[in-house]
Amino acid sequence: MAKSYGMIEDVDKDLGDLSKDTEGIETETSVNAEGIANEFNTIKQMGKLCVGRKGNHFPVLLKNNFVANQREVGLRENIINIMADVETLDPGLFIRRFREQDNRIVPNVLLLPNCGEFGICWQPFEKHNRATSRARLAIPIFPKNLNTAVVAALADLRWQVAKERAQHRWMEEGITGRYYMWFSETKQRGDVKDSFIQDYILWITRESEGIQKQDRIVRGIFWRMMPFPNDIKVKLKNRGFVYNELYKKDQNIAMSDGY
Repeated sequence: MAKSYGMIEDVDKDLGDLSKDTEGIETETSVNAEGIANEFNTIKQMGKLCVGRKGNHFPVLLKNNFVANQREVGLRENIINIMADVETLDPGLFIRRFREQDNRIVPNVLLLPNCGEFGICWQPFEKHNRATSRARLAIPIFPKNLNTAVVAALADLRWQVAKERAQHRWMEEGITGRYYMWFSETKQRGDVKDSFIQDYILWITRESEGIQKQDRIVRGIFWRMMPFPNDIKVKLKNRGFVYNELYKKDQNIAMSDGY
Protein backbone atom coordinates (compact mmCIF):
# COMPACT_ATOMS: atom_id res chain seq x y z
CA MET A 1 0.00 0.00 0.00
CA ALA A 2 2.85 2.38 0.85
CA LYS A 3 4.34 1.70 -2.59
CA SER A 4 1.00 2.42 -4.29
CA TYR A 5 0.58 5.69 -2.39
CA GLY A 6 4.09 6.66 -3.41
CA MET A 7 3.26 6.05 -7.11
CA ILE A 8 0.10 8.15 -6.80
CA GLU A 9 2.09 11.02 -5.25
CA ASP A 10 4.61 10.87 -8.12
CA VAL A 11 1.82 10.95 -10.70
CA ASP A 12 0.18 13.87 -8.90
CA LYS A 13 3.50 15.73 -8.91
CA ASP A 14 3.96 15.10 -12.64
CA LEU A 15 0.44 16.34 -13.29
CA GLY A 16 1.17 19.53 -11.35
CA ASP A 17 4.34 20.10 -13.37
CA LEU A 18 2.46 19.63 -16.63
CA SER A 19 -0.24 22.05 -15.49
CA LYS A 20 2.41 24.71 -14.86
CA ASP A 21 4.00 24.09 -18.25
CA THR A 22 0.68 24.55 -20.06
CA GLU A 23 -0.21 27.81 -18.34
CA GLY A 24 -0.67 30.59 -20.86
CA ILE A 25 -0.98 28.25 -23.82
CA GLU A 26 -4.11 28.92 -25.87
CA THR A 27 -6.20 25.78 -26.36
CA GLU A 28 -8.81 27.28 -28.63
CA THR A 29 -8.79 25.98 -32.19
CA SER A 30 -10.42 27.49 -35.23
CA VAL A 31 -13.18 25.46 -36.90
CA ASN A 32 -13.91 25.71 -40.58
CA ALA A 33 -17.70 25.84 -40.40
CA GLU A 34 -18.04 26.02 -44.17
CA GLY A 35 -15.94 22.89 -44.64
CA ILE A 36 -18.00 20.94 -42.11
CA ALA A 37 -21.24 22.05 -43.77
CA ASN A 38 -19.91 20.90 -47.16
CA GLU A 39 -19.09 17.47 -45.74
CA PHE A 40 -22.64 17.08 -44.40
CA ASN A 41 -24.07 18.17 -47.74
CA THR A 42 -21.84 15.65 -49.52
CA ILE A 43 -23.12 12.81 -47.32
CA LYS A 44 -26.68 13.97 -47.96
CA GLN A 45 -26.07 13.99 -51.72
CA MET A 46 -24.58 10.48 -51.57
CA GLY A 47 -27.67 9.27 -49.75
CA LYS A 48 -29.97 10.71 -52.41
CA LEU A 49 -27.98 9.05 -55.19
CA CYS A 50 -28.28 5.70 -53.40
CA VAL A 51 -32.05 6.11 -53.11
CA GLY A 52 -32.37 6.72 -56.85
CA ARG A 53 -33.74 9.39 -59.14
CA LYS A 54 -36.84 10.08 -57.02
CA GLY A 55 -34.82 10.60 -53.86
CA ASN A 56 -37.80 10.06 -51.57
CA HIS A 57 -37.28 10.75 -47.86
CA PHE A 58 -38.70 8.42 -45.22
CA PRO A 59 -37.72 7.21 -41.73
CA VAL A 60 -34.80 4.78 -41.80
CA LEU A 61 -36.37 2.48 -39.19
CA LEU A 62 -39.78 2.31 -40.84
CA LYS A 63 -41.24 -1.15 -40.14
CA ASN A 64 -41.75 -2.00 -43.82
CA ASN A 65 -38.14 -1.19 -44.73
CA PHE A 66 -36.06 -2.13 -41.70
CA VAL A 67 -34.70 -5.70 -41.71
CA ALA A 68 -33.78 -7.63 -38.60
CA ASN A 69 -31.57 -10.16 -40.41
CA GLN A 70 -27.97 -9.09 -39.84
CA ARG A 71 -26.85 -10.60 -43.14
CA GLU A 72 -29.05 -8.16 -45.06
CA VAL A 73 -27.63 -5.08 -43.31
CA GLY A 74 -24.70 -3.18 -44.83
CA LEU A 75 -22.18 -4.12 -42.16
CA ARG A 76 -18.45 -4.09 -42.83
CA GLU A 77 -18.05 -7.88 -42.83
CA ASN A 78 -21.04 -8.45 -45.12
CA ILE A 79 -19.79 -5.96 -47.70
CA ILE A 80 -16.25 -7.36 -47.64
CA ASN A 81 -17.62 -10.86 -48.29
CA ILE A 82 -19.76 -9.71 -51.22
CA MET A 83 -16.88 -7.74 -52.76
CA ALA A 84 -14.67 -10.82 -52.47
CA ASP A 85 -17.32 -12.96 -54.19
CA VAL A 86 -17.66 -10.47 -57.05
CA GLU A 87 -13.89 -10.31 -57.50
CA THR A 88 -13.75 -14.09 -57.95
CA LEU A 89 -16.13 -13.67 -60.93
CA ASP A 90 -14.46 -10.49 -62.23
CA PRO A 91 -10.73 -10.85 -61.43
CA GLY A 92 -9.86 -7.55 -63.10
CA LEU A 93 -12.29 -5.55 -60.96
CA PHE A 94 -9.66 -3.91 -58.72
CA ILE A 95 -6.76 -4.04 -61.18
CA ARG A 96 -5.47 -0.64 -62.31
CA ARG A 97 -2.82 -0.44 -65.00
CA PHE A 98 -0.21 2.30 -64.78
CA ARG A 99 3.01 2.48 -66.78
CA GLU A 100 2.65 -1.10 -68.02
CA GLN A 101 2.23 -2.40 -64.49
CA ASP A 102 -0.93 -3.86 -62.93
CA ASN A 103 -1.77 -2.88 -59.35
CA ARG A 104 -4.60 -4.30 -57.26
CA ILE A 105 -6.20 -1.38 -55.42
CA VAL A 106 -9.22 -2.11 -53.21
CA PRO A 107 -11.55 0.90 -52.79
CA ASN A 108 -12.53 2.63 -49.57
CA VAL A 109 -16.18 2.09 -48.68
CA LEU A 110 -18.32 4.64 -46.87
CA LEU A 111 -21.39 3.24 -45.09
CA LEU A 112 -24.29 5.67 -45.29
CA PRO A 113 -26.81 5.83 -42.41
CA ASN A 114 -29.88 5.60 -44.64
CA CYS A 115 -32.00 3.31 -46.79
CA GLY A 116 -31.30 2.99 -50.48
CA GLU A 117 -31.50 0.75 -53.49
CA PHE A 118 -28.03 1.10 -55.03
CA GLY A 119 -24.46 1.72 -54.00
CA ILE A 120 -22.45 4.32 -55.93
CA CYS A 121 -18.85 5.10 -56.85
CA TRP A 122 -18.29 8.65 -55.61
CA GLN A 123 -14.73 8.90 -56.90
CA PRO A 124 -12.77 6.34 -59.00
CA PHE A 125 -9.42 7.77 -57.84
CA GLU A 126 -7.83 11.04 -56.77
CA LYS A 127 -7.19 13.55 -59.53
CA HIS A 128 -3.50 13.98 -58.71
CA ASN A 129 -2.76 10.32 -57.98
CA ARG A 130 -4.30 8.00 -60.53
CA ALA A 131 -1.69 5.31 -60.03
CA THR A 132 -2.15 4.25 -56.39
CA SER A 133 -5.05 6.25 -54.90
CA ARG A 134 -8.09 4.30 -53.74
CA ALA A 135 -11.59 4.73 -55.09
CA ARG A 136 -14.44 5.82 -52.83
CA LEU A 137 -17.66 3.83 -52.79
CA ALA A 138 -20.81 4.73 -50.86
CA ILE A 139 -23.27 2.02 -49.80
CA PRO A 140 -26.43 2.44 -47.67
CA ILE A 141 -26.51 0.47 -44.43
CA PHE A 142 -30.16 -0.46 -44.99
CA PRO A 143 -30.45 -1.32 -48.69
CA LYS A 144 -33.39 -2.94 -50.41
CA ASN A 145 -31.05 -5.78 -51.38
CA LEU A 146 -27.49 -5.70 -50.03
CA ASN A 147 -25.99 -7.86 -52.76
CA THR A 148 -27.51 -5.71 -55.51
CA ALA A 149 -26.39 -2.49 -53.81
CA VAL A 150 -22.76 -3.63 -53.54
CA VAL A 151 -22.63 -5.01 -57.10
CA ALA A 152 -24.11 -1.74 -58.40
CA ALA A 153 -21.35 0.25 -56.66
CA LEU A 154 -18.70 -2.02 -58.18
CA ALA A 155 -20.31 -1.69 -61.61
CA ASP A 156 -20.20 2.09 -61.24
CA LEU A 157 -16.52 1.78 -60.32
CA ARG A 158 -15.87 -0.37 -63.40
CA TRP A 159 -17.53 2.18 -65.68
CA GLN A 160 -15.85 5.27 -64.24
CA VAL A 161 -12.35 3.78 -64.22
CA ALA A 162 -12.71 2.61 -67.84
CA LYS A 163 -14.13 5.99 -68.87
CA GLU A 164 -11.33 7.93 -67.19
CA ARG A 165 -8.75 5.66 -68.78
CA ALA A 166 -10.16 6.30 -72.27
CA GLN A 167 -10.68 10.02 -71.49
CA HIS A 168 -12.19 11.94 -74.44
CA ARG A 169 -12.33 8.73 -76.51
CA TRP A 170 -14.52 6.86 -74.02
CA MET A 171 -17.29 6.48 -76.63
CA GLU A 172 -14.90 4.68 -78.97
CA GLU A 173 -12.34 2.76 -76.90
CA GLY A 174 -12.42 0.09 -74.22
CA ILE A 175 -15.49 -1.45 -72.69
CA THR A 176 -17.25 1.93 -72.45
CA GLY A 177 -16.76 2.44 -76.18
CA ARG A 178 -17.99 -1.02 -77.15
CA TYR A 179 -20.99 -0.73 -74.85
CA TYR A 180 -21.83 2.81 -76.00
CA MET A 181 -21.78 1.72 -79.64
CA TRP A 182 -24.25 -1.08 -78.89
CA PHE A 183 -26.38 1.31 -76.83
CA SER A 184 -26.54 3.82 -79.70
CA GLU A 185 -26.99 1.33 -82.54
CA THR A 186 -29.89 -0.41 -80.78
CA LYS A 187 -31.42 2.97 -79.85
CA GLN A 188 -31.69 2.19 -76.15
CA ARG A 189 -33.35 4.76 -73.91
CA GLY A 190 -32.14 6.31 -70.70
CA ASP A 191 -28.62 6.86 -69.39
CA VAL A 192 -25.89 4.66 -70.82
CA LYS A 193 -24.10 4.27 -67.47
CA ASP A 194 -27.30 3.20 -65.70
CA SER A 195 -27.87 0.64 -68.44
CA PHE A 196 -24.31 -0.67 -68.01
CA ILE A 197 -24.80 -1.00 -64.25
CA GLN A 198 -27.99 -3.03 -64.71
CA ASP A 199 -26.25 -5.29 -67.23
CA TYR A 200 -23.27 -5.75 -64.91
CA ILE A 201 -25.63 -6.81 -62.11
CA LEU A 202 -27.14 -9.41 -64.44
CA TRP A 203 -23.64 -10.48 -65.50
CA ILE A 204 -22.56 -11.17 -61.93
CA THR A 205 -25.79 -12.49 -60.43
CA ARG A 206 -27.39 -14.35 -63.37
CA GLU A 207 -25.05 -14.95 -66.28
CA SER A 208 -22.35 -16.35 -63.98
CA GLU A 209 -24.85 -19.09 -63.08
CA GLY A 210 -25.73 -19.85 -66.69
CA ILE A 211 -29.06 -17.97 -66.60
CA GLN A 212 -29.32 -16.07 -69.88
CA LYS A 213 -30.70 -12.59 -69.15
CA GLN A 214 -28.53 -10.27 -71.24
CA ASP A 215 -28.64 -9.17 -74.85
CA ARG A 216 -26.51 -11.42 -77.04
CA ILE A 217 -24.13 -8.63 -78.08
CA VAL A 218 -23.76 -7.32 -74.52
CA ARG A 219 -22.97 -10.82 -73.32
CA GLY A 220 -20.24 -11.08 -75.94
CA ILE A 221 -18.76 -7.71 -74.91
CA PHE A 222 -18.65 -8.65 -71.25
CA TRP A 223 -17.32 -12.17 -72.03
CA ARG A 224 -14.31 -10.74 -73.86
CA MET A 225 -13.62 -7.53 -71.94
CA MET A 226 -14.57 -8.58 -68.39
CA PRO A 227 -14.08 -12.33 -68.66
CA PHE A 228 -14.98 -14.87 -66.02
CA PRO A 229 -12.13 -17.07 -64.73
CA ASN A 230 -11.46 -20.11 -66.90
CA ASP A 231 -13.08 -22.56 -64.46
CA ILE A 232 -16.33 -20.58 -64.63
CA LYS A 233 -16.14 -20.54 -68.43
CA VAL A 234 -15.64 -24.31 -68.52
CA LYS A 235 -18.69 -24.76 -66.31
CA LEU A 236 -20.81 -22.41 -68.44
CA LYS A 237 -19.94 -23.99 -71.77
CA ASN A 238 -22.10 -26.96 -70.79
CA ARG A 239 -25.01 -24.74 -69.74
CA GLY A 240 -26.16 -23.81 -73.22
CA PHE A 241 -25.34 -23.24 -76.88
CA VAL A 242 -24.63 -19.53 -76.36
CA TYR A 243 -21.88 -20.07 -73.79
CA ASN A 244 -20.47 -22.99 -75.75
CA GLU A 245 -20.06 -20.78 -78.83
CA LEU A 246 -18.34 -18.06 -76.80
CA TYR A 247 -15.99 -20.64 -75.30
CA LYS A 248 -15.12 -22.01 -78.76
CA LYS A 249 -14.32 -18.49 -79.99
CA ASP A 250 -11.95 -18.08 -77.04
CA GLN A 251 -10.20 -21.29 -78.02
CA ASN A 252 -9.88 -20.17 -81.67
CA ILE A 253 -8.46 -16.79 -80.63
CA ALA A 254 -5.95 -18.51 -78.31
CA MET A 255 -4.84 -20.86 -81.12
CA SER A 256 -4.44 -18.04 -83.64
CA ASP A 257 -2.70 -15.66 -81.26
CA GLY A 258 0.47 -14.33 -82.82
CA TYR A 259 -0.50 -15.05 -86.42
